[in-house]
Parts: sequence; structure tokens; C-alpha cells
Amino acid sequence: TETTKTPDLGTYGIWRGAAGLPPELGTAIEKLGFGTIWIGGSPPADLRIAEKLLDATEHITVATGIVNIWSSPAAEVAESYHRLEAAHPGRFLLGVGVGHP
Repeated sequence: TETTKTPDLGTYGIWRGAAGLPPELGTAIEKLGFGTIWIGGSPPADLRIAEKLLDATEHITVATGIVNIWSSPAAEVAESYHRLEAAHPGRFLLGVGVGHP
């Protein structure tokens, strides 16, 4: 049986809406020593914003807060999660919730 460990979130993190998170900002946030970048604003199910941030950084955790279950197909979110976890093991935290229907 495979067990999943929650990624290290660090002591402090940064929350910002998905539209305001270019990869270069992720690199700068990581260099400042923050532990997690929290993506706000219900990012789309493809999670490309998280992927770009993970690709541009080396160790910071990237988390969604939250992917909206009303507007994001579960199968697409699951595929995206597994893609990110395979490429960046232990650095992505998927938050899902109801948000606003």
C-alpha cells in the first residue's frame, strides 16, 4: 500500500490569485525563503499555473486553495494531480472544495 505524505508547507507562505502568479514571481518567492505558494481564485482543473510554478522553482511547495468542484471535472483534476506529483514528487498540495456554485 502506498502512503502519501503531506508536503512540507514551511513556516510562512504566500497566497495570491492565479492571475497574479507568473513563474518569475514564484522564483522570487522561493528565494525569499517562503515555504509555500498558495494559488487562490479557484485555478482551472488543468493545474497549468501550478505546473509552471513548480517547473520554475526547486524546492518550494505549491498548493491550491481551492480547486472548485462545481467548475472542475474530477477526472481532469485527478489526471493533473498525478502529472504534477510524478514530475515534482512531494511538492504539490491539492486543495479542493465547494467554493461558489
